[in-house]
Amino acid sequence: MNRNLLLPLVVCAAVCLSNISNGQNAGKQSKSLSADCSCSKALDEAIDKVTRIYAGFDDKVTAETKPRYQKLLKKLKSDALSVVSQERCMAILTSYTDFFKDSHVAIIWQGETKQTVLSTDANRSKKDLVVFKQLDKDFIYLKLAAFDQREVGKLDSMLLANKELLAKTPYLIFDLRGNGGGNTSTSDEMAKLIYTNPIIYPVWDYRSSDEHIRSMERYVKSMKDTTASYYQRARKLLGKLKSNPGQMVNTGEDFTRSFDIDPKSYPQHIAFLMDKRSGSSTEFYIFEGKQSKKVTLFGTNSYGVMDYGSDQNFDLCDGIFNLATPWGRNGWVKDFRIDNIGFKPDVRIPANEKDWVAFVQRYYLKQNLSDRQSAKDK
Repeated sequence: MNRNLLLPLVVCAAVCLSNISNGQNAGKQSKSLSADCSCSKALDEAIDKVTRIYAGFDDKVTAETKPRYQKLLKKLKSDALSVVSQERCMAILTSYTDFFKDSHVAIIWQGETKQTVLSTDANRSKKDLVVFKQLDKDFIYLKLAAFDQREVGKLDSMLLANKELLAKTPYLIFDLRGNGGGNTSTSDEMAKLIYTNPIIYPVWDYRSSDEHIRSMERYVKSMKDTTASYYQRARKLLGKLKSNPGQMVNTGEDFTRSFDIDPKSYPQHIAFLMDKRSGSSTEFYIFEGKQSKKVTLFGTNSYGVMDYGSDQNFDLCDGIFNLATPWGRNGWVKDFRIDNIGFKPDVRIPANEKDWVAFVQRYYLKQNLSDRQSAKDK
């Protein structure tokens, strides 16, 4: 099944986007804008696209925040008139996108990408992006540092190769710290690992725009199997996008993911280690974990970026600047929001704790002793 309509992917990790402008300040200060793309033109295009396409626009620009938003626009438009350097224009464009406090709304400076150093790029250069290690007879340690297809595929292979070991080990520690997302979502093997009951994904809302309609038309046209359920969902969404210009629409159907898995199978206890750098696709997996009776969240709040997703990239003017903005809004916002907050851990690890893995081991062993004592007292 094509799951792009069910669990929208975020191609650029949330942590990447939040650090782009910081790395690009090292660019050539003397580089000028082209004659065909003034800073004012680039800013106008960014404002137009975010206003029409961003699924969170009406959530962010409210009666309360609109005066501040309008004041910012007036200042930035005035400042842009005299700007001739790419660097200064980048600062103006970033000041605009920063208003939304959403890492998926960002400006990418194409002319200086080679000089950009991103935190998740640094992670991807390491060899230990995926780790499977038996700590002792009771604990297995698993790590996923990037939600890219290659790393998720490698993790799947490790899970399958160690199926017998997993089946006799009661505790698993899944380290998701520093995983800012990637270009894929949770695999079936990852879902089976934590599965105890059907996993429910609330239906997403999508902002209708000319760009989204054209994209969906191409997507539907590319589908070969017109009898498949995902084709019917895509057609339904396309029809709603066309009928409701500028509005938020959805297919009206939550998605449920089920597996034939014994909920009592080992590992019986799974700890997710998460921190403020755990975002984007990783927060999808945390959401899945919250629905499992096996999973306990340890650490600190996650990044807090997946209320909005299905990020799209658009060139501004001559393409020296690129705008990223999501046209999807997560269905879970009907019940709760994590925007700039993140998922809260079930067990918060103290700031002075250096060894989070050892902390989790001590926690479970202490809990096990307490359970045994309770059973004995009965």
